[in-house]
Amino acid sequence: MRIALYNLTTTTAYGGVESFVWDLASQLAERGHAVSLFGGTGPRRESSPLVTVRTYPYIDRSAFRWIPGFARAYAERKLFERLSYAVCALPALIAGRFDIIHIQKPYDMLPALIAARLTGARVVLGCHGEDFYRGDRWLAKQMDAAVSCSQFNARTVGTRYIIPISVIYNGIDTAIFHPHMFPILPEEKPFRLLFVGRLQEWKGVETILRALPLLGEVTLTIAGDGNDRPRLEALAHSLGVTSRVAFLGGIPRTELPGIMATHHALVASSYASETFGIGLVEAQSCGLPVIASRFGGFVEVVNEGNTGLFYAPQDAAALAQCVTTLIQNPTMRNKMATDAPAWASQFAWSAVTDRVEAVYRAVRGIS
Repeated sequence: MRIALYNLTTTTAYGGVESFVWDLASQLAERGHAVSLFGGTGPRRESSPLVTVRTYPYIDRSAFRWIPGFARAYAERKLFERLSYAVCALPALIAGRFDIIHIQKPYDMLPALIAARLTGARVVLGCHGEDFYRGDRWLAKQMDAAVSCSQFNARTVGTRYIIPISVIYNGIDTAIFHPHMFPILPEEKPFRLLFVGRLQEWKGVETILRALPLLGEVTLTIAGDGNDRPRLEALAHSLGVTSRVAFLGGIPRTELPGIMATHHALVASSYASETFGIGLVEAQSCGLPVIASRFGGFVEVVNEGNTGLFYAPQDAAALAQCVTTLIQNPTMRNKMATDAPAWASQFAWSAVTDRVEAVYRAVRGIS
């Protein structure tokens, strides 16, 4: 099949959705499909040589703040950003005469439908969040299929759109994230926690920092960057834990397993906008226990009590208690490390790609 994976931020940003698109493109291409990846003009290019990467300019969402009433209308600004991209990308999307156009955000439904009506393509809506806006319900009903990255997200999106949604969890690259790189760490102090992700307020890193004064010799490594970093650095200073916190900045994904190998547990602390949790699955695939906030898709990707523990979102004391539990129970922690890779194997890309291909074949009427 000729497949277009259409998502502006794939080539302009780092995150779970972006990694999903890059990996899916490579997996589909290796199976013999002709894959074109559509993204915005930007610095990120990490595709298989079998994938055609097409980038086009766009107007950044921040430029629309001057429109009256749009200063706080974040969804509408993102929609306008995507439509500005479509002006440049749509001719190529039409000319490609694709069998499948797979989008990752509801903002792209209109250009995908225009291309589909002119070429006979089938449109698959990928659901990764709650990117709703006025008029999206009607467009969603024109989709040929919809897939979601978790049961949690499927319920949210299904409630708004009232359409069937198939759950296909995001995939992980087990060639990068695998357990044999992870020796059992010695029991000497300090106990080392790791956070991996973008530094945005809703990621909840503040909760981890506030838990540190409640713990003994525990350190935190933060692998990621974002606009919340200055505030978090100032908070670490005010809490007196600066010497126990290391900000590494953005780290290439291929380097993460080596960093994980030097830590005792991964902490995932989001309290909003978290529909899956790819970093949690990657950590478990490597044999790293997870301590996660009981929120969103996190509860679907961690096997509670067997591969990790949960705490109430934004509750620093509860988080500290989970850390203490792992510190005081090394046998339990090591068993979690042993059991985690088998649990994470259900998210391997081979299985995920099988499920995506099944959706494509269904909408094309291929048995």
